[in-house]
Amino acid sequence: MQCAAHPDAAAILRGQKKLQALDFWLRNPDYLADELLNFAEAGGSLPGVDPVAQAAALLQGDEPDLESYPMVRWRFGAYEPLDDALGLLLSHGMIGIDAVGKAPEIDRWDYCLLPPARLTAQELRTDEPDLAWYDERAALVLLIAGDRSGSRLKDVQYAQAEYERTHLGDSITGITSRVRARLAAFENRASEGQNA
Repeated sequence: MQCAAHPDAAAILRGQKKLQALDFWLRNPDYLADELLNFAEAGGSLPGVDPVAQAAALLQGDEPDLESYPMVRWRFGAYEPLDDALGLLLSHGMIGIDAVGKAPEIDRWDYCLLPPARLTAQELRTDEPDLAWYDERAALVLLIAGDRSGSRLKDVQYAQAEYERTHLGDSITGITSRVRARLAAFENRASEGQNA
């Protein structure tokens, strides 16, 4: 797969809905932990990841409070204006943005990671090892998302009552307490199963 106007792209993310949905899980470890528990409850497996143990790690200590960065609920779910962040990356030749479709009927936007961004990311990994958190979290978010479309990911996120009930223009509230209780129930069931 290639970006039409950027054949040298190192990676592609197709669609703004998907970008916003992935960003939501990246910025909200409590919602990400709950989705991991959904996988565990459904008997699903994730390569190299124990969903319950990973959910516990995401909910440990102050992480949900320290690493949450709220998003506003807008017409299609969690939303963050992208112009400033993407404009900076675009101006430095890190990304390309391709419109798919003909104006004024654009079907979607494709976000193309260009080779200079890969190089810069590798330099940051070497120079700033504390930033490994982003790599690990992004990899987990992508693993959870799988090949689901942006619309499907938004549907999954809308299934959370707190997310769905948030008024347009308001920040989506956290669900840490509820997810911690759900995790405790999982761990209790597992403990009871081992003792049986």
